[in-house]
Amino acid sequence: MMAIDVETTGWSAADGHVAIEVACVTIERGAIIDTWASFVNPRRPVPSSAREVHGIDAAMLEGAPDPAVVAKELRERCADFPLVMHHASFDLGFLRPMLREAGVPPFYNAVVDTLGLARGLFGSGTNALGQLRAALGLEPEIEHRAAGDARTTARALLVLARRWERERGVRSVAELAAASQDMLRAAPRRGDSSEDFAAPVRTPTF
Repeated sequence: MMAIDVETTGWSAADGHVAIEVACVTIERGAIIDTWASFVNPRRPVPSSAREVHGIDAAMLEGAPDPAVVAKELRERCADFPLVMHHASFDLGFLRPMLREAGVPPFYNAVVDTLGLARGLFGSGTNALGQLRAALGLEPEIEHRAAGDARTTARALLVLARRWERERGVRSVAELAAASQDMLRAAPRRGDSSEDFAAPVRTPTF
């Protein structure tokens, strides 16, 4: 499986915003075995509102590869592996046009959304990735950077998947992907609450 995270210039690709950092993490036999990350040339200034979130500025992006180069590398790495994302609709909203403009095949991979898995177990609050990391007792990473958030997403998956297997009888990646999407449709976002999360659980070998 491959966990993916994207950092961007803003909230919506439909408004002209683009990816500026992409990372993917390889998950194999219950462990993270590889992390790949790359900046992306946005071909536009990074708004201050975005810099305040992830800290990526023009100097860091100097010499970054073009989107097509990053898209081709990401697509090759992901191949046909199941993908894991936290709030997948956001990340895919930026990745789809990158892949299309690079002339590479779109993702037809199964997608497991850890946001949906979290909402299904803990309630319909936001279950933001940083809050979920703390609630599950996962090791800290640099937040709002692609590599750190991808690793957190991967670790969250390992915990959540075991709980879905134990508590809900989900036993395959396909079932997990379907359950995560069902939970997103069934549990519309509400305000943040510490009650949205269960007590920390030990990371299993999934």
